[in-house]
Formats: sequence, C-alpha cells, structure tokens
Amino acid sequence: MRKYNKFLALVLCASMALPFTGCSSSKDNKEKESTSSESKKDDNKEKEYVKEADIYKDLDFSQYVTTGDYASIQLSKKDIDNKTDEMVQTNIERTDSYKKDKKSKIKEGDTVNIFYVGKMDGKEFEGGSCTKENTPDGHNLKIGSGDFIEGFEDGLIGKKPGKTYDVKSKFPEGYKLNPDYSGKEAIFTVTVNYILDWPELSDNFVESNFKDFDKDYKNTAKDYTQYIRDNVVKDMAWESVYTKSDIKEYPEDLLERVKTQYRTPIIYYLKQNGTNLKDYLEMQSMTEEDFEKNVETSAKSDLGKRLVFNSIAQKEGIGLDKDAYKEVLESYLKEYAVEDQEELDKLFDEYFGTKSEDIINNEILYESVNNFLTGKVKETA
Repeated sequence: MRKYNKFLALVLCASMALPFTGCSSSKDNKEKESTSSESKKDDNKEKEYVKEADIYKDLDFSQYVTTGDYASIQLSKKDIDNKTDEMVQTNIERTDSYKKDKKSKIKEGDTVNIFYVGKMDGKEFEGGSCTKENTPDGHNLKIGSGDFIEGFEDGLIGKKPGKTYDVKSKFPEGYKLNPDYSGKEAIFTVTVNYILDWPELSDNFVESNFKDFDKDYKNTAKDYTQYIRDNVVKDMAWESVYTKSDIKEYPEDLLERVKTQYRTPIIYYLKQNGTNLKDYLEMQSMTEEDFEKNVETSAKSDLGKRLVFNSIAQKEGIGLDKDAYKEVLESYLKEYAVEDQEELDKLFDEYFGTKSEDIINNEILYESVNNFLTGKVKETA
C-alpha cells in the first residue's frame, strides 16, 4: 500500500466533488468536438515548463508565512489513541467484511442497511426514497453520522431489523440541495434490513485484507494498529503546526499554478462525462465567477500548506532525497501502468495540469517535514 499523498488527493477530491447527471445532446457533442479540436491546436503549441522546485529555490518563505512553534509539539495521548481506534474501525468497515445482524436493537454508532420512502403532506417527494426497485442492495447508514436530516437517525435508535417504521424528520432552514424543502417536516417509512456486524481486528484479518500495507511493518494486528497510530501522530503534529501558522501572502505565480491544478481535473472529469464546464455551471446555476472563487479558495488552502512545509524545510535544511524520489516515481509508474516518466508526465498534464516531478517533489518534502515534526512530539496524559 503506497503512502497517502495529501496533495494529489486534494486535487482528486476537487474533481470528485462534482456530481454529474444527464446526457449530452447533439448540440453538446458538437461543442465537445469543437472544444476537442481547439484543445488539439493548443497542444501543438510549444509549452515552456518551469519546475515548481526552480520557483521555490529563490523564495524566502519568511516573507510569505510565519510558521507555528514546533520546538515541542504537545499532543494528548488520549486523543491519539481515540483517533487511532476510529481510523482502525473505519478501515475495517471499508472492507465490507461484515455479517448481517438481524436480532440486535439499533444503537448509536451502528451501521444499518435500510430502504425508505419519504413523504411530505402525504405525498412522496423527489429524491426522498431508496427502494428495492431503484437500489436493490439498500442504503448503508451509520447512526450518528449526521448524513440524514434531523430526526431520521435518532428515530431508528432502539428499533430492530426485519420491521418497518415511520420516522418523523425535518429539513433544516436554508436547505441548499432543495430550498423548497427548507424547514418542512417529512415522514419516512423505513424498513430496517439488518445491522452490519464488523469483525475485530486480528492477525488473520490483517493478512486477508491489509497484507503488505507498509514495508516497515509486519502483517499483524499489533503492527497495523501501530502503523495507524504513527500516521495519526504525524497528521496531528502537522495539523498542530499548520493551524498556528499565518499565511501573510501568496506568491502570485505559484497560486496560478495551483489554481490550474484544481481546474484541470474538473474539466477533464466533465469532458469524460460528455459535457463542458460552461454547460455544467449552467446546470448547477453557478456563475463562472462563483466557480473561480471556489477554485481560488481551494488553491489558497493547498498552497498555504505548501508554503508552511517549505518554510520549515528551508529553516531546518530539509532537502529532497534522490532515493525517495526514485521510489515514489517507481510506485507511480506501476500505479498508472506506464513505462517511463515521459508517459507519466503526459497523463499528469492531462489529469492534473502539472508534471509528475512537481507532485513527487511535494510528496517527498511533505513526508520529510512531517517526519521531522513527529520527532518533536511529546505525548501528554
């Protein structure tokens, strides 16, 4: 299992956050062909590529960011252990290795499989139902997650599988998904199919589901838990320093690069689904100005993190490790099933609007700074 790439994940999330529905018309297809033609013309233009590393090397990061104190990072042992337990349980639940409990009563924290039909004023409303006809496998809902509107999840506590219940709920004021529903009461007829009963973490479970999760740990429950804990400490240490840091200014050229890295996967995702950004924004009743504001907000959040960890790296003399670079590059070549970095760059340029070298350098430096900060952690009672 490759280590979690924070910044690539941010870019991926930007594209996955866009839901897509609907089919393209012949008009859309013509526009798509036109856009594709224009894109090919642009591709024929010679591009001058500047490495982010070359931009960073001349920056004095103290001009752009004041880093939070990291001489000694105090973290609560209880908080670390609680987050470790939560993460282990979350990862177990991602495997779908559960039994169907049809006897127990539902309690807070349980995940239940349900069908439901929602009604307002006695009539079914759009988007308020999950039935065997439209979703044969049912819907899995974690009680207490807050995924459903007020009253829905609480109304299932104490209920048993195999029965159907009427649950009173209420849409919040200012309900963004459908303003017409704001503040209105609804009754959901809910059929509870079963409670998902997850296994405990064991050596056999790790061997079957998380085998070779990291080369520095054994395939045991103890080592897997330690691996998760080590990463929790690392994340908490970074978060502690980052939240106490102050971004004074964003270098304009770097901000534009990061904005491109957010726009590109969104445009690519839409293109793969037969539409373009203009039509998508119209479907979502969003202006181009609103879209650009969202892109800039996300880009500043991402670049802010880069400025902080680069600032720490600059102060502490933390550089890029060539062996680590080769290792990460090899993992990307394998992950994307390409022969060499040139092929990888073509993919990354299309998917993310940047070259693989920039993403790899950011990943390595982020990891190196995180390891440095972890060494400053002191666990408190």
